[in-house]
Amino acid sequence: MLLPVVSVLFLAGCAVTAPELDRSELAEDISVQGIDLPESEMPRPSGELTLEEAIHQALWRNPRMQQAYAKLDLTAADVVEAAQFSNPTLSLSVMRPEGGGGNETGVGLAWGISGLLMRSARQDIAEAHWESTRLQLAEGMVALASDTERAWYDAVAARQRAQVQALETRAADLGSLLGERFYDAGNIPDLKRAQLRIRAAEARLKLEDARQRERETRLRLAHLMGLPGQVDGWEVPGKLPLPLAGVDDRDALVAQALEQRLDLRALDHALEGLTEGVALVRRYRWLGDIEPGIEFERETDGTRLWGGGISFTLPIFNQNQAGIARAEARLEDGEARRARLEQAVTADVHQHFIRLAHHRDKFSTKRYELLPAREIELERVQERVNFMFDDVFDLLVTKQEELADWQRAVAALGDYWRARVDLAFTVAGELPGGAPGDEGYLDTDALEHDPSAMDHGDHHGGHGGHGGHGGHGGHGDHGDHGDHGDHGDHGDHGDHGDHGDHGDHGDHGDHGDHGDHGDHGDHGDHGDHGDHGDHGDHGDHGDHGDHDHGDHGDHGDDGHGGHH
Repeated sequence: MLLPVVSVLFLAGCAVTAPELDRSELAEDISVQGIDLPESEMPRPSGELTLEEAIHQALWRNPRMQQAYAKLDLTAADVVEAAQFSNPTLSLSVMRPEGGGGNETGVGLAWGISGLLMRSARQDIAEAHWESTRLQLAEGMVALASDTERAWYDAVAARQRAQVQALETRAADLGSLLGERFYDAGNIPDLKRAQLRIRAAEARLKLEDARQRERETRLRLAHLMGLPGQVDGWEVPGKLPLPLAGVDDRDALVAQALEQRLDLRALDHALEGLTEGVALVRRYRWLGDIEPGIEFERETDGTRLWGGGISFTLPIFNQNQAGIARAEARLEDGEARRARLEQAVTADVHQHFIRLAHHRDKFSTKRYELLPAREIELERVQERVNFMFDDVFDLLVTKQEELADWQRAVAALGDYWRARVDLAFTVAGELPGGAPGDEGYLDTDALEHDPSAMDHGDHHGGHGGHGGHGGHGGHGDHGDHGDHGDHGDHGDHGDHGDHGDHGDHGDHGDHGDHGDHGDHGDHGDHGDHGDHGDHGDHGDHGDHGDHDHGDHGDHGDDGHGGHH
């Protein structure tokens, strides 16, 4: 009668299999943010690198993903362990009498059944832990895609700014070259010549800065794609897309974020495990180790004895008070983290919404008010040069100032797309307004006009050099406000926390606390990337990482974007 029962328990204990990742379910989780999983191994990029291809390269090659998959495998092993029975204990004894005679032998078999009683609850806790980790994997994919998208826009903006800066530098070099000729002919003083040379040297330094910025953004993008240092053989486009239609309903975005954020969903599953852990330790607080067993003995006279017994712990001094307090504290901590994350997400939506509107309006003012006025100014200065009221150096300075404003317009447009990426990540979904490129692209090709075609030598001679104009030095260059910096990335989202010990059997049911998944995050401050555009105040580049990543924490300001 005993043998069939033991056999059934043995087979049940050995039949446990680890949960497997359902790729279709994973793909569904990230598809709401416009991300598709690559179906097969990605070849190395070549030619023009699209945004979608860059994201696929990152999801396939970046070690962050391999680390996340490995973490999921670890939690799958926890599920197997939680479902397995403890092994029985076999005892053997031999007793030799002092006065001689036959030996007395004994055989005993005991098995602790405390784990059997708690097996179902432990499985539920481990499975909640596994589902939470699976959602962490999906969230990590979204974060990596957002980092890659931002890096791609940074690289495109840096390339386009370098192209415009090259035109400005060429105009400054031409002014310096003409200045040398006019100086040699005695038409301009030494001061004017020095001012032209200074402007040309400054423009060349700005061009080197722009090219360095372009190199750095390409290296960063290559790193995120899992190809560190490999920047040859591929190129990003040379034009940024124009802004899309405005995003108006802020409250709807907040509701969308609270419903769809994967880190919130992961924390909810962690709380399920914590709640089950509290119930488990309370239910079995009086239960210690229970070991029923059977014994067989053979006496010295050949008599055989069969029997059974049971041993258990008496809960006299320890009723698992510490285990209960620990489980309840972890549950309270998890609930507080959930509330903190919800507030942080809400605040981020409002912050990034305002930033997006600000950068959109800023670019619109530059593109549709400032630059047309610059074009009119250039035409009028050209007319004044033709009528010999101004000299060719005035025209070149005006052209350089126009190109500098074009650079600032490109920078403002890049800030807009970074803000849109941040907002899309924060709301965990695609934003309304269409796809990048639907409204066209910022075309700077028409700016390439060869200033050397303007031969105003005769006009200049007639004016005696117009030396007093001094190249309009007072206008100067309004400044290359530089690169807004490396806003970091979402990084390693860390461990969602102390998932507890499946089996501190002395603490029956603090087994359980698979539950403290740590701080899924104050993913919260995904960050105030600040006003990348208000270059007068580069400053609020924000909280690029108050992520508390040790706690799966604040994903920082790399406000990971969705795919628009």
